[in-house]
Amino acid sequence: MQIRNTILSQSDLKILQEVILQYGRVITFTQLASLFEATYKRAAIRQKVALLAKKGWLVRLKRGEYLVITDISTLGSIDLSENVIAQFLNKDSYISFENALQYHGLFDQMLTTVGSVTTMYARNYAVQKTNYTFSHMKKALYFGYTEETIGSYKVKIAEQEKALLDMLYFKTSAYIVSIVLEKLREYKHRLDFEKLQRYAQKFGTGMVRIVGFLLDQIEVDTNVLATSVKQEKNSYNKLTKESTKFDAKWRLYYDPYLIT
Repeated sequence: MQIRNTILSQSDLKILQEVILQYGRVITFTQLASLFEATYKRAAIRQKVALLAKKGWLVRLKRGEYLVITDISTLGSIDLSENVIAQFLNKDSYISFENALQYHGLFDQMLTTVGSVTTMYARNYAVQKTNYTFSHMKKALYFGYTEETIGSYKVKIAEQEKALLDMLYFKTSAYIVSIVLEKLREYKHRLDFEKLQRYAQKFGTGMVRIVGFLLDQIEVDTNVLATSVKQEKNSYNKLTKESTKFDAKWRLYYDPYLIT
């Protein structure tokens, strides 16, 4: 990939092009230093990296990791998909929640946060005007994603059914429940409800009750889910923390205004 340059020195231009050739556009300080060592003394390398970042040829993603800018017209700006950036920030993760729904065409509102799921430590990043959040998921529930190609990069993105379940698992608020129910109803013709119910069972009784209850609202057959929790008569769950009305079939407290 060639860099469109008008203000880089020839030596710096050559180094940045070599960096991209060897490592790609997202690189670490160590990788940069390994190439700068041939031209600059060790003490000057940090100053050179800082100067390139100040001029906009390098954009800091996180500590010790940078994006190389290849076009002078985008100096200092992220010119890669936010989903791609999220994958670079944490390679052991997949895009989920509203961001995955948006990728699949089920969500059209503007988002300022990219939400991902990881088996690693939960950690958040802020890169320019975008927040990147990583929610910790136990390994048994780290499934239901595919590897998609965005530009020339591979990105792991939740299937639409798994994204809905992740939303219910991590964000049990009335707002999130209303969004999930809206998507279940609006995209009933596009969702794989057999897969949704199969995945829900992997989460356990609580999720089965919630999904079963929501699917009943849109008249989807839930016999499989109902049978799987039929013997669980000594427990109950809540749709949200504020839920007060009881549904005997699912042994679930719910909010009446959410299902009108």
